Amino acid sequence: MRTHLEIDLNSQSIERHEKDGEDVVRAGRYLIAKTLLDRGLAEVDPLSPENPLIFSAGPFAGSNFSNANRLSVGCKSPLTGGIKEANSGGTFAFGQLELSGLTLNGASDEWVVIRITKDGNITFEDASPYLGKGNMESAALLFEKYGDKVSLGLCGPVGEYQGLMSGISFTDPEQRPTRLAARGGVGAVMGSKNLKAIAVSGSGALQVAEPEAFMAESLAMQRYLMGVDTTKNLRNFGTSTSFEAWNKLGSIPVRNYQATQIDLDEADAIATAVKEKHYIEKAFGCFACPVMCSQYQRVKSGPHAGTRGEKVESQDYWDFGGKLGISDPAAVLALSEHCTQLGLDNTNATNPIAWALECYQRGLLTTDDTDGLELAWGDVEVISQLLTKIAYREGIGDLLADGSLAAAERLGRNSERFAMHMKGQDLAEEMRVFKGWALAIAVAERGGTHTQGGPLTERMPLQPELSMQRFGVPTAFDPTSYEHKAELVIYYQRFHNLLEITGICFYATYWCGLQMMGPDEVARLYSLATGDNKTADELMTEGEKILYLQKAFNMRHTTFDRASDYPPERFMNEPATGPHAGERLERPDWDRLLDEYYGQRGWDLASGKPTAENFRAVGLPELA
Repeated sequence: MRTHLEIDLNSQSIERHEKDGEDVVRAGRYLIAKTLLDRGLAEVDPLSPENPLIFSAGPFAGSNFSNANRLSVGCKSPLTGGIKEANSGGTFAFGQLELSGLTLNGASDEWVVIRITKDGNITFEDASPYLGKGNMESAALLFEKYGDKVSLGLCGPVGEYQGLMSGISFTDPEQRPTRLAARGGVGAVMGSKNLKAIAVSGSGALQVAEPEAFMAESLAMQRYLMGVDTTKNLRNFGTSTSFEAWNKLGSIPVRNYQATQIDLDEADAIATAVKEKHYIEKAFGCFACPVMCSQYQRVKSGPHAGTRGEKVESQDYWDFGGKLGISDPAAVLALSEHCTQLGLDNTNATNPIAWALECYQRGLLTTDDTDGLELAWGDVEVISQLLTKIAYREGIGDLLADGSLAAAERLGRNSERFAMHMKGQDLAEEMRVFKGWALAIAVAERGGTHTQGGPLTERMPLQPELSMQRFGVPTAFDPTSYEHKAELVIYYQRFHNLLEITGICFYATYWCGLQMMGPDEVARLYSLATGDNKTADELMTEGEKILYLQKAFNMRHTTFDRASDYPPERFMNEPATGPHAGERLERPDWDRLLDEYYGQRGWDLASGKPTAENFRAVGLPELA
């Protein structure tokens, strides 16, 4: 039995709801979507007190289930107006408190910190000493007050100013606020509630149905994962080791997606620093994690000497190296750490900056618009200043603080064509070459993301036979083929949602490497932990329901339709560079791919929306 807290920040009242039975699996992304749908938020401004902010842990938080301590955070998105669910690792997932999560309603009259202790005591305390400070300084002051055993969820400066590029920062196992639940403006929603931080601490342990069998299975899985090549690679280098391969395949967003491959000599400087561990000092992982993909990093010399940070991802090299034209890996670390201090999501922050750089390049912005700054690709100092301006809504930062689409709509001058987004969400990903990857990003309900169905198989050396065996399609490995990609994306949508409701990190599963955990292993561990024996297919079906809950929310609260599933015109009109030079998303082919995707699901082809019968078929008749 676990408890979900419901807190009203205005009255500081608290309700406790016990969760058991089928509620165990309907956590994380599922709980968020269902709660938001039930609230009836059609007329609610996302930054008003009526928009709930929901934190939900998976059913294994606090156990030694491998990599199962992820935390979901969700709300109505102030960026897109649609569904928003973000996800974070670290130490915050409530496991030792025997909580499944909390829902925050209303808004406090004054800035507060919510303190939750192991005895269930909840207090609301003055947050004024932490306002306006960077996340590292705020965290240090909170540790000084509450002790260094607490786990923190922080609203950084950009959230205080309700910038839509903001995330919620959580402490990692090294007690640094480096883990960000981001994209879609969840930090702005936290800021709109005048909530600066949540500080939790506990000492309990999750009780499971079959302790001995569960422990044996969990330890066996941990030992197995530790010996897998994918795990060893992630432990040694983190995800940044994949940057070189992505660039060689021509799948990097270069200078606001004007090209798809970084100059090979510049890319080699980054790849060499990664492979030779110029900055990595040690590896560590989240609770019960055998993968240990995090690295503590430090720059020892040069203009960024003394910079310390954690977990520079491959995507950081897309964001700062690709989109903004920076080839110095030390500068990427420094800028990533700057975002950490401010509570800025790297992708959401770099996209409007890339838009501004291209507008400046093409004469649509001048120094009269940019506070006198000359915007040039690769100018680290100017980019650092822009990040600060975004966080505090200063000058041009106020134009950029709500994303590239909002900035383009305010500026006009035909600049919308350089705002690279899906459904209002700034893009991280290049989409021209990898067709299944592109489809998943395009149809994602929260707007442009590869974590809701993106198939990494298109970058794996699979044989058709293994592709058929694992995924039921012969083309899972073929990047430029449109054939069967709709089926592959549907498979991964279900699998990703299954992982989100169980709180399992993607990096422990065969989304990341085919030797890792799949649905069968997850189902076995789930059954031992809960006593609720479910097959892999049954859990995948639970994952399928999430998509329909999200779809229903967006059908009620947005105008998203088939037209919203078309990528930016740049991906259709301007061909890729690099080894797949000439590749683009041809409109007739894309139309056929969308028809196939909607058709596989039985949805209406004209609108791209489910029918009443579709909702009944997946077990959600109340939405029909």
